Amino acid sequence: MLAKLMAKIPSPMKKTVADLKARYLAARKTTQYTIAAGSGVVLLLILGSFSGGSSTVESTITFEARRGDLEITVLEGGALEALQSQEIRSRIKGREGVKILTIVEEGYQVTPRDVDARLVLVELDKSQLIDQQLNQEIAVETAEATYIERKAQYEIQLNENVTALNDRRQDMRFTRLDFEKFLGGNIVNEIIAQLEIEERIAKAEAADLAALSKPLNSALEGLETEIEAEPLLDSIDLDSMPPPMRERIEEMMADNGGQLPKEILENMQRFAQGGFTGSGFPSVAFGGGPQGRGGFGRGRRAGQGQGQVEDASPTSLEVPQLTLQPLIPEGIDIEVSLLMDDSYMAIRDTLDFTQYADIDQLEDGEAKQQLRNLLDELQVSQEEYFLAQDRIEGQRRLEARGFITPTELEAEELNLSKARNRQAQKETALVLYIQYTFPKDAEQKLSEYENAIMSYQRQLKENIAEQAQDEARFSSAARKFNLERVKLTDIDEQLEFATIRAELPGMVVYGAADQNQARYRGSSSQEAVQEGATVRERQAILTIPDMREMAVKTNIHESAVQRVAVGQAVRVGIDAFPDERLTGVVTKVAVVADSANAFMNPDLKVYPTTIKIEGTYDWLRPGMSAEVEILVDKLEDVIYVPLQAVTYWDDKRVVYVDNFGNPERREVEVGAFSDSFIELTSGLRAGEEVLLLPPQQSLTDLSF
Repeated sequence: MLAKLMAKIPSPMKKTVADLKARYLAARKTTQYTIAAGSGVVLLLILGSFSGGSSTVESTITFEARRGDLEITVLEGGALEALQSQEIRSRIKGREGVKILTIVEEGYQVTPRDVDARLVLVELDKSQLIDQQLNQEIAVETAEATYIERKAQYEIQLNENVTALNDRRQDMRFTRLDFEKFLGGNIVNEIIAQLEIEERIAKAEAADLAALSKPLNSALEGLETEIEAEPLLDSIDLDSMPPPMRERIEEMMADNGGQLPKEILENMQRFAQGGFTGSGFPSVAFGGGPQGRGGFGRGRRAGQGQGQVEDASPTSLEVPQLTLQPLIPEGIDIEVSLLMDDSYMAIRDTLDFTQYADIDQLEDGEAKQQLRNLLDELQVSQEEYFLAQDRIEGQRRLEARGFITPTELEAEELNLSKARNRQAQKETALVLYIQYTFPKDAEQKLSEYENAIMSYQRQLKENIAEQAQDEARFSSAARKFNLERVKLTDIDEQLEFATIRAELPGMVVYGAADQNQARYRGSSSQEAVQEGATVRERQAILTIPDMREMAVKTNIHESAVQRVAVGQAVRVGIDAFPDERLTGVVTKVAVVADSANAFMNPDLKVYPTTIKIEGTYDWLRPGMSAEVEILVDKLEDVIYVPLQAVTYWDDKRVVYVDNFGNPERREVEVGAFSDSFIELTSGLRAGEEVLLLPPQQSLTDLSF
């Protein structure tokens, strides 16, 4: 029955009913009651129009056309909220969250006196944090012990793992052969000569050998004198060393017939004389007592030698900065010892390997073979393309004479297209190889050769390299120590965050400003804020809104949002105070639809809009229901009638005028309209009676 009734309703009335339905779904409950009442009136008017049984207007409701000012408004419902709010969120880290032990009563008014007294608003559970603090203090002490141990090991740790120099030399030779295999011997010799690699290798090797042998000889000469004067065991104070270090020294001496190895003595003597250059740590004296021996200590035993290490307590430890530069002993020229110095890189950067990508210039090798293959493939693809061109011409003539079908011709054209694409692919492959792959592979071969040379040189500096590793271990322990202290500081801060105190005056509201709306829409899974509830990190616990500036947040239907703009005046009604009428202004209109409403109705598009309330009112509270009437436009001295009085007939807008009981159809021109009235610019005079609905057939004719 309802479907047949809707089929008899005119198109304009169907649109009115659809708009009322959309506005009903988008509005709040209080506004839905108003829309439902209006919809009932419209339905009664429709049924009244069907019940006449004749075309007269005896029982039809009419309206007298009026002349005057017409306000174009948009009516929507919304809720109050503060424009500015202070959200207090949980700052306790962790996925499981933390429980609320105590919380101030919602609605409590925080006063400036409370702020001065640092009133406790929320007290969170600290038990887990206290356990973490105790565990972290243990971790800090463990890291400190490791740091001190690594520091001591760094002071005496010597080179024990000597890699085979022949392996590095062989790697250098193999990478050179790979380089020649790719480009050819002549081109590689030309590049190496241009970079002066062989000269640099010889010069660096001689300098490194001289630098490594000189400190060793001088150290041995000094040690011989010391050994003659007194046994070696008395030259160092093993009792002052940490237990791990003392055991390590004793094992070395046991394996070497009761004496330390010469290279270890050399490094210890050199370290005692002034420390390794660039290490960033003070030297440790191996002398003390009357003859300057017996004072190897950690710095905590006063009077045990002249060159003691500074106090290593956490308050006095200065963490060194890890450097990537190699530690060079005194007397070694770093510019001479390194292959890839600034002068080398200046020549290296000028190399252009694309100049060698010539089939005639390359010798027999991988690069020439690859280039030859690409050229051959390109030539074959070109021949196939030319052959396909010749064939397609013949096929077209055959198709024109009817000897072959259009389908066969299309197949030949497809083959021509494939041949053209293959040719383009081969051309691109050749260009890519010459411009990118070839120079990249050549650059990689040269880099591998350079790396092998540098690896060979590093083996000549094994003492320096080993000390750099020790420095990295020590720096890692220092960073670990600092990291553990940072973690302990963070836990201490977490304990402070567990007690939330008043910082600004205002009224206390639980949760975030939009938490209630999110829960109403079904998109919030957060537990309600209360004593015993669990809150996660960054979850809003309290909100203290600024009650001096309040606003109404509403949703504007997509059919009216194009008429709403920032700066328009608004009349505001509060449901809790129906006698109070407030004013406001539109301050924000969203440019995209609210996705949260898609949960209830995917076809409904509404745009969140903010209306700032002018003035300050103590009785306003966030969350109160409100109704806003946005003044879109104001027309002066116009003729207007109810919106439902205007209908369509023969694609023209018309109204039905009550002409002494008989309906007279009259064409009109319309202007702006609101939710209730529409402006008529021509076709009707003020004072004329118009039918609110067009004449319809009797209800009995519907044959339900």
